[in-house]
Amino acid sequence: MSYSSVRRNIRSIAANAIWLAIAAYFIFHLFTGARGAVSLAKLSKKVVVLEKELRDLKEENEFLENKINLMRSDNLDLDLLEEQAMSVVGFANTNDVVVLLPRGE
Repeated sequence: MSYSSVRRNIRSIAANAIWLAIAAYFIFHLFTGARGAVSLAKLSKKVVVLEKELRDLKEENEFLENKINLMRSDNLDLDLLEEQAMSVVGFANTNDVVVLLPRGE
């Protein structure tokens, strides 16, 4: 083997090693990078959780809007008005049953 053929083999091995390192770098980041497969899976789970939270908040908002509509003067619900007044004032009718719970429950 001549010196030039050994040198050519070393260059070939070095070039292949560099290409292999570059390919390994991109493959590694394809899975673990900021926009990789692992991040995509985490974001997908987060989307599911946030969509459920959005649905819950929309339901709560709808409930509160309905309650507000029942307290408008043109569509007043007297039972709801009485319930709110007793809640704010802190009093109850003599016919009401009051259950006192310990604090924190």
